[in-house]
Amino acid sequence: MSAATETPRKRRWPVVLVVVVLVLAALVVVAEFVLRSVVDRVIAQQVEQSLPSGATGKVTAHAKGIVIPQLISGQLDEVEISSRKLTVDGVPLAADVTARDVPVDGKGDVHDVDGHVTLAASSVKALSKYSPLFDRMTLVDGGVELSGKTAVLGYDISYAARGAVVAQDDGTGITITPKTVRITNSALGLKVDSIPGVTNVPVEVCTARFLPAALRVRSLDITSTEATVRVTADSLPLNEQGLQTVGKCS
Repeated sequence: MSAATETPRKRRWPVVLVVVVLVLAALVVVAEFVLRSVVDRVIAQQVEQSLPSGATGKVTAHAKGIVIPQLISGQLDEVEISSRKLTVDGVPLAADVTARDVPVDGKGDVHDVDGHVTLAASSVKALSKYSPLFDRMTLVDGGVELSGKTAVLGYDISYAARGAVVAQDDGTGITITPKTVRITNSALGLKVDSIPGVTNVPVEVCTARFLPAALRVRSLDITSTEATVRVTADSLPLNEQGLQTVGKCS
């Protein structure tokens, strides 16, 4: 074979190699796109099906990073899960959660769960049904206002008491401590700075009853329009029992 014949063939090999690499790269991109869509959809469906009793809503999920090597390893590094329209026991809210070390097969625990649950002012009003100590709760900047009825100096009065809200140390609930008070049935002409049994008396509200048992309330950020609650868990079972079993308050 002459040198003139070999030269064109040798020149074609690099071109063919480049074409093969480009085709393989394109296939990987397509596979990544398809697998990502499937993975995100499966995770969202699994969470929707495992919501605690009394909770309903549409969930979206997004696995961060390149999913192919994560699928091969059997674990997703980080997954973002959110719902704009979630309803828990009739109370509408929104949730955004980040979970790490998510098992691909859906068995085992996820770790370092960190999320935020947001309730609009209209949703917070419905929470009064969970406490017999007040009739209504509304948001104010930095805290809440509780409305109720009691007796002072032989008079039946209606009052509104504002106070701060903090997460309990064990993360199973929140504590509201009324500070400033005002009489709302003004026809009585009463003016008081404090109401016995109301002012500085902590009101505990159990939040664990709405959340998977492993989740804990860590902090709150409250304005007059919405309340945002941060929840965390070191480890959370990724199955129906782990997600549907809610916590309890002592």
